[in-house]
Amino acid sequence: MKNSLIKQFLMVLLAFGLLVGCSDDSETSSDSSSEDTTDNESDNGSGSEEPLEISMILPLFEEVPDMNNEFWTAFQEKTNTKLDIEWVPSGDFDTKFELVLSSGDLPDVLWAPNVNSPNLIKAINNGAFWEVGQFLGDFSDYPNLKENASPNAWKVVNLDGETYGIPRNRPSVDQGIKIRKDWLDNLGLEEPTTLDEFADTLEAMVKEDPDGNGKDDTLGHVHSYGGTGIHNAFLAGFGALDPSYDDDGGLIHVNLSDGYIDTVEYFRDLYERDALPDEFATMSQTQTQELFESGRAGAYIRNIWRAWMFEESIKKTEPEAEVTIVELEGPAGPAIQLESGVYGAFMLSKELSEEKVKQILDYFEFTNTEEFFEFIFFGEEGVHHEEDENGYKVMNEELAVQIGTSAQQPVPLTYNDWWKSFDKNAPQEYNEQVLADTEHYSEVGKVNIFSFLHSDTWVDAWPRYQNEWESRVVEAIVGDISMEEFEEYIHNLRNKEEIKKAFQEFNEAYEAFENS
Repeated sequence: MKNSLIKQFLMVLLAFGLLVGCSDDSETSSDSSSEDTTDNESDNGSGSEEPLEISMILPLFEEVPDMNNEFWTAFQEKTNTKLDIEWVPSGDFDTKFELVLSSGDLPDVLWAPNVNSPNLIKAINNGAFWEVGQFLGDFSDYPNLKENASPNAWKVVNLDGETYGIPRNRPSVDQGIKIRKDWLDNLGLEEPTTLDEFADTLEAMVKEDPDGNGKDDTLGHVHSYGGTGIHNAFLAGFGALDPSYDDDGGLIHVNLSDGYIDTVEYFRDLYERDALPDEFATMSQTQTQELFESGRAGAYIRNIWRAWMFEESIKKTEPEAEVTIVELEGPAGPAIQLESGVYGAFMLSKELSEEKVKQILDYFEFTNTEEFFEFIFFGEEGVHHEEDENGYKVMNEELAVQIGTSAQQPVPLTYNDWWKSFDKNAPQEYNEQVLADTEHYSEVGKVNIFSFLHSDTWVDAWPRYQNEWESRVVEAIVGDISMEEFEEYIHNLRNKEEIKKAFQEFNEAYEAFENS
């Protein structure tokens, strides 16, 4: 089965290469793209030969890209666009997003990281964004946006029968628990296979000098989420992502579930054993990534493909560094989070004219193909990569940096379920092994359904409790309140009439989603 998956994947890459190689020169060379463009490329379906200017606010997961380099020049020539992008570091994006919403000073296209954000829904209700469903209709004019979307993409962004955002398609298999394999070897430890073993391993990494420098300077797990520090992978392991219901049949929100309480208790134990940094609750994603990438921490959760990148970064100061992905079993199943297939949505400002809305939708349609994904991911053959005798794309080390994760941000992206596990800069054998090791994730992992389920009552009520709830979670983890006090607090919240009403609405939304 593993060999079959790998062979299929390599055949797909080879097929993509053949498609690109057989298309006209504008698809394969940045030098020729301006000389020989088809009508479809020159006007992007908009009916205009002038470049379409689009202002966007998008997340940044790396250095700010040079929009005048070979890749971005080719990108804008192929799409006949002039992109004015404000890049916001991913760790600061939520704050920026809320500020933009409150100011009302919107770009043409604003990325919304959470389509179910209460403040986003309020902005929608206040008329800040176009309902794009009226333009998409039955998708007869936008077949790529429909056929190349993730399986539930348009259901996820649906809000009470209306569509206000263009889904950003992402693989369901995405996140992985990374651990310093070389530290395990130095301590004579096996890779952990359960969450309990993981806790023991983290404690050893903090207290037993795994880097051998004789200093008390190593950390255990650093989180990639802000606030509580609890990643969905841990919630999956403790059953918090499994649907649970109150006595009235209402669907209990994950934040108030028994599984969440169990996860908090686990994190309390981690904190007591120094497996979490003292200041974990105030660390940003940027800070925690720097701690892991600089070799200070033993474990971190981010996209699977980043393991190779992190390892190469740590090797600059620790040549023997090795980063591996571990699969951990929790009391309620594997600690594996799946994505919904959508990572946020593109919102179009209501200040745009209908004509420009249609032009932007044409741009999204034009870029939502397998061929354009090939370009987004690997760049241009002969410039950013060469193909070896097996059809495997070998990246140009100097120019590969031009097509990092930034290249994936301004477009919906054709859906597939492998690219969040695949590092195009890594050797073929490495990628094959990672794909083989994680291919079953889609069968055993769990999705946080509350990332897309909607309840009007929850949107109105939860903001009044959210800050207090987050504080109570942190207080329980650091031992400022007992677990009994925390559990009582959660149960009191669950029994509030407005929260119980929200649970009923979540149940209705879930049933509608399942039956649609």
